Amino acid sequence: MRTLRIALASLLLVAGCSTAEPGEPRAADQPPTSTEQTDQPDEPTSSTVPPPTSSAPRDRPKDIDMAGVDICKVVAGLPRREYGLDGDRPPLGGTSVIFPGAKDCFANGIQKNLSLTLIAVPDEDAREFVDTANAEVTDFEAQGYPLSVLKPAQPENCFGVLDVHDGQLLFISYGMGNPRGEPVTPQKRLCDTVPEIAASAISALG
Repeated sequence: MRTLRIALASLLLVAGCSTAEPGEPRAADQPPTSTEQTDQPDEPTSSTVPPPTSSAPRDRPKDIDMAGVDICKVVAGLPRREYGLDGDRPPLGGTSVIFPGAKDCFANGIQKNLSLTLIAVPDEDAREFVDTANAEVTDFEAQGYPLSVLKPAQPENCFGVLDVHDGQLLFISYGMGNPRGEPVTPQKRLCDTVPEIAASAISALG
């Protein structure tokens, strides 16, 4: 199931958003593809420090309930231009196809060929999701919150799983809007940016 979700997240960055109901745009549903498991994680970026591995409950500055989050307000509060995204158009919100029933929000950057989707997931445990995700995993902290960066086999994408509450998570999907388009952003740069997006999202969440 996690393999399918990681693959779907990759496809959503390419597909953008389609309208499921009038006034409620949502990500387009596409057939999933497979990813591969790798063993060696990327080096962590200098701006973040990997937390120690532990089976103990994760510490957080405070719990953030994803059920009450306006996720498009969070995306709108990000410094989107810093991440190559358009800042002059409102993000598009909808219902996630990766995490059914969860709310998502999409923003893209036409000039930089980049896309971002945030998903507020109120019913999925971050650690359990990461433990079974079919991707290369590197652990960080973002403003005190545990963050796992997932590097899938598709080089045009990178993902983040932010542990904000027991049994809940904030999912970050960042990558190229058009994998065959220009300019091309290396996957390492995408994955290096995910912790920055996570930290900005925490600030936007207040």
